[in-house]
Amino acid sequence: MTTIRLAEPRDLPHLAAIEDAGDRLFAERFGALDWPPASTGEERAAEPGFLLVAAEDESGVVGFAHVLDLQGHWHLEQIAVDPAHGRRGIGGGLLRAAHVEVVRRGGAEVTLMTFADVPWNAPFYARHGYVVLAAPPEHLRPFRDAERRMGLERHGRRVTMRWVTRP
Repeated sequence: MTTIRLAEPRDLPHLAAIEDAGDRLFAERFGALDWPPASTGEERAAEPGFLLVAAEDESGVVGFAHVLDLQGHWHLEQIAVDPAHGRRGIGGGLLRAAHVEVVRRGGAEVTLMTFADVPWNAPFYARHGYVVLAAPPEHLRPFRDAERRMGLERHGRRVTMRWVTRP
């Protein structure tokens, strides 16, 4: 059984390995990757916002969602599930739990930046109520600039998406 909860200090050492495992799927699709290594869980926990983990009794932490609080703007910086535990609804569960936590903290929307044509990216988020924005909001300009410096666009079109709470 999978439990989704706020991350605890004991969970943090596992997050980078989960992201690295997920990145192997991108390497299979794009070839050799030249983007930076995964941030550590401790680095993520030091940023404003929150971390959720998906934990299984027998396997420990198998996924996480990292949501940043950008001065009142909530941004899903990363969601990752160990591919060995993929296709079981864990990513969707993390995403729904992130929405609940954002609303609990007074937020009304969540943004993210992702690949438009990778099936487990924009199409996945669209199935969960995200819509593509014509342009990134101003508060995401540093993220867009960082993605350009990293050269992510050479692997495919990048889009900014937003989820808004339902009344």
